[in-house]
Amino acid sequence: MHRAVPAALLAALLVLAGCGMLGDSQPPSDDRALEIRNETIDALENVDSYGMSMDVSASAEGRSESISATGDGIANRTARLMRMNMTVQSRTVTSYLQNRTAYTQCPSPWSGWGEQNQSTDIEWLTLTPLGRQVELFERTNVYWDGTATVDGHDTAVIVAHPTQETLSSFPGESQTDLANPDANVENITAKLWVDRETSRPVRSLLRLQISGNGGEATAKVMIDYTDYDESITVKIPEISDDEVRTLGCPGG
Repeated sequence: MHRAVPAALLAALLVLAGCGMLGDSQPPSDDRALEIRNETIDALENVDSYGMSMDVSASAEGRSESISATGDGIANRTARLMRMNMTVQSRTVTSYLQNRTAYTQCPSPWSGWGEQNQSTDIEWLTLTPLGRQVELFERTNVYWDGTATVDGHDTAVIVAHPTQETLSSFPGESQTDLANPDANVENITAKLWVDRETSRPVRSLLRLQISGNGGEATAKVMIDYTDYDESITVKIPEISDDEVRTLGCPGG
Protein backbone atom coordinates (compact mmCIF):
# COMPACT_ATOMS: atom_id res chain seq x y z
CA MET A 1 0.00 0.00 0.00
CA HIS A 2 1.28 3.44 -0.87
CA ARG A 3 2.12 5.63 2.10
CA ALA A 4 -0.45 8.20 0.94
CA VAL A 5 -3.30 5.91 1.98
CA PRO A 6 -2.60 5.81 5.73
CA ALA A 7 -1.65 9.48 5.60
CA ALA A 8 -4.97 10.34 3.97
CA LEU A 9 -6.75 8.21 6.52
CA LEU A 10 -5.01 10.04 9.33
CA ALA A 11 -6.16 13.36 7.88
CA ALA A 12 -9.71 12.04 7.69
CA LEU A 13 -9.62 10.90 11.31
CA LEU A 14 -8.29 14.26 12.46
CA VAL A 15 -11.29 15.86 10.78
CA LEU A 16 -13.64 13.32 12.33
CA ALA A 17 -12.25 14.08 15.76
CA GLY A 18 -13.91 17.45 15.49
CA CYS A 19 -16.89 16.72 13.28
CA GLY A 20 -20.51 15.90 13.96
CA MET A 21 -21.86 12.66 12.53
CA LEU A 22 -25.41 11.71 11.65
CA GLY A 23 -26.94 8.39 12.61
CA ASP A 24 -28.19 5.51 10.49
CA SER A 25 -30.82 2.79 10.85
CA GLN A 26 -29.47 0.42 13.52
CA PRO A 27 -30.87 -2.33 15.76
CA PRO A 28 -32.73 -0.83 18.74
CA SER A 29 -30.66 0.71 21.52
CA ASP A 30 -30.64 -1.06 24.86
CA ASP A 31 -32.05 0.63 27.94
CA ARG A 32 -28.85 0.80 30.00
CA ALA A 33 -26.93 2.47 27.19
CA LEU A 34 -29.79 4.90 26.54
CA GLU A 35 -29.81 5.91 30.21
CA ILE A 36 -26.07 6.63 30.18
CA ARG A 37 -26.33 8.51 26.89
CA ASN A 38 -29.20 10.69 28.07
CA GLU A 39 -27.50 11.45 31.39
CA THR A 40 -24.37 12.45 29.45
CA ILE A 41 -26.34 14.79 27.19
CA ASP A 42 -27.90 16.42 30.24
CA ALA A 43 -24.50 16.76 31.96
CA LEU A 44 -23.03 18.60 28.96
CA GLU A 45 -25.59 21.36 29.40
CA ASN A 46 -23.55 22.59 32.37
CA VAL A 47 -20.05 22.23 30.88
CA ASP A 48 -18.36 25.63 30.46
CA SER A 49 -14.83 24.49 29.59
CA TYR A 50 -12.64 21.40 29.29
CA GLY A 51 -9.23 20.14 28.23
CA MET A 52 -8.37 17.23 25.96
CA SER A 53 -5.53 15.05 24.72
CA MET A 54 -5.63 13.00 21.54
CA ASP A 55 -3.86 10.02 20.00
CA VAL A 56 -4.43 9.12 16.35
CA SER A 57 -2.83 6.25 14.46
CA ALA A 58 -3.12 4.55 11.08
CA SER A 59 -1.22 1.53 9.76
CA ALA A 60 -1.21 -0.17 6.37
CA GLU A 61 -2.14 -3.84 6.27
CA GLY A 62 0.75 -6.14 5.39
CA ARG A 63 3.37 -3.41 5.66
CA SER A 64 5.53 -2.12 8.48
CA GLU A 65 4.77 1.53 7.78
CA SER A 66 2.44 3.49 10.03
CA ILE A 67 1.66 7.07 10.86
CA SER A 68 0.58 8.59 14.16
CA ALA A 69 -0.29 11.93 15.68
CA THR A 70 -0.72 13.32 19.16
CA GLY A 71 -2.55 16.43 20.22
CA ASP A 72 -3.88 18.52 23.03
CA GLY A 73 -6.40 21.29 23.31
CA ILE A 74 -8.59 23.49 25.46
CA ALA A 75 -12.09 24.79 24.87
CA ASN A 76 -13.96 27.62 26.57
CA ARG A 77 -17.65 27.40 25.82
CA THR A 78 -18.49 30.71 27.50
CA ALA A 79 -16.01 32.64 25.36
CA ARG A 80 -16.60 30.38 22.32
CA LEU A 81 -12.88 29.82 21.87
CA MET A 82 -10.87 26.62 21.32
CA ARG A 83 -7.21 25.90 20.66
CA MET A 84 -5.76 22.60 19.44
CA ASN A 85 -2.19 21.48 18.74
CA MET A 86 -1.59 18.40 16.59
CA THR A 87 1.87 16.88 16.10
CA VAL A 88 2.53 14.57 13.16
CA GLN A 89 6.04 13.30 12.46
CA SER A 90 7.63 15.97 14.70
CA ARG A 91 5.67 18.79 13.04
CA THR A 92 3.13 20.64 15.16
CA VAL A 93 0.20 22.52 13.68
CA THR A 94 -1.96 24.85 15.77
CA SER A 95 -5.61 25.57 15.04
CA TYR A 96 -8.19 27.83 16.68
CA LEU A 97 -11.94 28.03 16.71
CA GLN A 98 -13.20 31.57 17.33
CA ASN A 99 -16.96 31.58 17.57
CA ARG A 100 -17.80 29.77 14.29
CA THR A 101 -14.63 30.49 12.32
CA ALA A 102 -11.75 28.01 12.31
CA TYR A 103 -8.14 29.07 11.68
CA THR A 104 -5.42 26.52 10.92
CA GLN A 105 -1.76 27.43 10.82
CA CYS A 106 -0.35 26.60 7.38
CA PRO A 107 2.64 24.22 7.55
CA SER A 108 6.09 25.12 6.26
CA PRO A 109 7.09 26.15 3.62
CA TRP A 110 3.82 28.11 3.48
CA SER A 111 2.81 30.89 5.79
CA GLY A 112 -0.49 32.32 6.92
CA TRP A 113 -3.66 30.76 8.24
CA GLY A 114 -6.34 28.75 6.48
CA GLU A 115 -9.83 29.99 7.30
CA GLN A 116 -13.05 27.97 7.31
CA ASN A 117 -16.53 28.94 8.44
CA GLN A 118 -18.28 26.33 10.57
CA SER A 119 -21.93 25.32 10.72
CA THR A 120 -24.41 27.77 12.22
CA ASP A 121 -27.07 25.06 12.55
CA ILE A 122 -25.69 23.37 15.67
CA GLU A 123 -24.88 24.42 19.21
CA TRP A 124 -21.32 25.78 19.62
CA LEU A 125 -20.07 22.95 21.85
CA THR A 126 -20.93 20.51 19.07
CA LEU A 127 -18.20 22.15 16.97
CA THR A 128 -15.62 20.87 19.48
CA PRO A 129 -14.40 17.27 19.92
CA LEU A 130 -16.33 16.65 23.15
CA GLY A 131 -19.62 17.90 21.74
CA ARG A 132 -19.08 16.13 18.42
CA GLN A 133 -18.44 12.74 19.98
CA VAL A 134 -21.48 12.98 22.24
CA GLU A 135 -23.53 14.14 19.24
CA LEU A 136 -22.56 10.90 17.49
CA PHE A 137 -24.02 8.86 20.32
CA GLU A 138 -27.10 11.08 20.46
CA ARG A 139 -27.89 10.43 16.79
CA THR A 140 -26.86 6.78 16.60
CA ASN A 141 -28.32 3.80 18.40
CA VAL A 142 -26.18 2.83 21.37
CA TYR A 143 -25.38 -0.33 23.29
CA TRP A 144 -24.07 -1.19 26.75
CA ASP A 145 -20.43 -2.37 26.85
CA GLY A 146 -19.80 -2.82 30.57
CA THR A 147 -17.75 -0.77 33.01
CA ALA A 148 -14.08 0.19 33.27
CA THR A 149 -11.69 2.27 35.38
CA VAL A 150 -10.03 5.02 33.33
CA ASP A 151 -7.46 7.29 35.01
CA GLY A 152 -9.09 6.65 38.37
CA HIS A 153 -12.62 7.24 37.10
CA ASP A 154 -15.30 4.58 37.49
CA THR A 155 -16.91 4.66 34.05
CA ALA A 156 -19.79 3.12 32.15
CA VAL A 157 -18.94 2.20 28.55
CA ILE A 158 -21.37 2.56 25.65
CA VAL A 159 -20.70 1.59 22.04
CA ALA A 160 -22.11 2.41 18.60
CA HIS A 161 -21.46 1.08 15.09
CA PRO A 162 -22.02 3.89 12.56
CA THR A 163 -21.75 3.19 8.84
CA GLN A 164 -19.60 4.86 6.19
CA GLU A 165 -22.60 6.97 5.20
CA THR A 166 -22.85 8.20 8.78
CA LEU A 167 -19.20 9.23 8.89
CA SER A 168 -19.36 11.10 5.57
CA SER A 169 -22.58 13.03 6.20
CA PHE A 170 -21.49 15.45 8.93
CA PRO A 171 -22.36 19.15 8.53
CA GLY A 172 -20.07 22.11 8.07
CA GLU A 173 -16.88 20.43 6.86
CA SER A 174 -15.35 19.62 3.49
CA GLN A 175 -15.53 15.97 2.50
CA THR A 176 -12.58 13.67 3.15
CA ASP A 177 -11.45 10.26 1.95
CA LEU A 178 -14.27 8.74 3.98
CA ALA A 179 -16.73 10.22 1.49
CA ASN A 180 -14.65 9.18 -1.54
CA PRO A 181 -16.49 6.52 -3.58
CA ASP A 182 -13.12 4.85 -4.21
CA ALA A 183 -12.65 4.31 -0.46
CA ASN A 184 -14.50 1.63 1.48
CA VAL A 185 -14.89 2.03 5.24
CA GLU A 186 -16.02 -0.88 7.40
CA ASN A 187 -15.85 -2.43 10.87
CA ILE A 188 -16.52 0.96 12.46
CA THR A 189 -16.70 1.09 16.24
CA ALA A 190 -17.26 4.15 18.40
CA LYS A 191 -16.98 3.98 22.20
CA LEU A 192 -17.61 6.44 24.99
CA TRP A 193 -16.41 6.08 28.58
CA VAL A 194 -18.64 8.09 30.95
CA ASP A 195 -17.87 8.92 34.58
CA ARG A 196 -20.64 7.22 36.59
CA GLU A 197 -20.68 9.96 39.23
CA THR A 198 -20.66 13.10 37.07
CA SER A 199 -22.05 11.66 33.77
CA ARG A 200 -19.25 13.49 31.93
CA PRO A 201 -17.19 11.72 29.26
CA VAL A 202 -13.70 10.65 30.25
CA ARG A 203 -12.63 9.10 26.94
CA SER A 204 -13.90 8.48 23.40
CA LEU A 205 -12.67 6.13 20.69
CA LEU A 206 -13.31 5.76 16.96
CA ARG A 207 -11.81 2.69 15.29
CA LEU A 208 -12.26 1.61 11.66
CA GLN A 209 -10.80 -0.08 8.62
CA ILE A 210 -10.51 1.63 5.25
CA SER A 211 -9.54 0.29 1.83
CA GLY A 212 -8.86 2.00 -1.49
CA ASN A 213 -6.16 2.60 -4.08
CA GLY A 214 -5.23 -1.08 -3.88
CA GLY A 215 -4.54 -1.20 -0.15
CA GLU A 216 -6.05 -1.39 3.31
CA ALA A 217 -5.42 0.39 6.60
CA THR A 218 -6.60 0.20 10.18
CA ALA A 219 -6.91 3.37 12.20
CA LYS A 220 -8.20 4.81 15.44
CA VAL A 221 -8.57 8.13 17.21
CA MET A 222 -8.75 8.25 21.00
CA ILE A 223 -9.49 11.42 23.00
CA ASP A 224 -9.25 11.87 26.77
CA TYR A 225 -11.27 14.69 28.35
CA THR A 226 -10.00 16.46 31.48
CA ASP A 227 -10.13 19.66 33.57
CA TYR A 228 -13.86 20.24 33.32
CA ASP A 229 -14.92 23.79 34.25
CA GLU A 230 -11.45 24.83 35.37
CA SER A 231 -10.26 28.34 34.61
CA ILE A 232 -9.24 28.20 30.94
CA THR A 233 -8.01 31.12 28.87
CA VAL A 234 -7.62 30.73 25.12
CA LYS A 235 -5.43 33.41 23.54
CA ILE A 236 -5.70 33.71 19.78
CA PRO A 237 -2.81 35.48 18.01
CA GLU A 238 -3.49 38.58 16.00
CA ILE A 239 -4.07 37.46 12.42
CA SER A 240 -3.97 40.21 9.81
CA ASP A 241 -6.13 40.11 6.70
CA ASP A 242 -3.15 39.42 4.45
CA GLU A 243 -2.32 36.30 6.51
CA VAL A 244 -5.75 34.73 5.99
CA ARG A 245 -6.19 32.15 3.22
CA THR A 246 -9.95 31.91 2.66
CA LEU A 247 -9.51 28.86 0.43
CA GLY A 248 -7.47 27.04 3.05
CA CYS A 249 -3.78 26.22 3.26
CA PRO A 250 -1.96 25.02 0.11
CA GLY A 251 -2.12 21.26 -0.17
CA GLY A 252 -4.90 21.06 2.43
